[in-house]
Amino acid sequence: MIMEPTKKNPQIESLLTSITGVSRVGAVREASCVTCGGEARIFRDDLSRKEYTISGMCQDCQDKVFGYEEEN
Repeated sequence: MIMEPTKKNPQIESLLTSITGVSRVGAVREASCVTCGGEARIFRDDLSRKEYTISGMCQDCQDKVFGYEEEN
């Protein structure tokens, strides 16, 4: 399933690319992560999938940035 990145102001896209060194738009369209460069195809839920279209971070990187604890 090909995901489309959310629309952002061109200056914001440019800033994000300068920070990460990777185009968020290109990464999302290629299903890769802007943070670790890994594959970004499997997400825990719809919210995580939506976050990927916003930030370009795979599930593992989202978990590291936002914190995640499994429910027992």
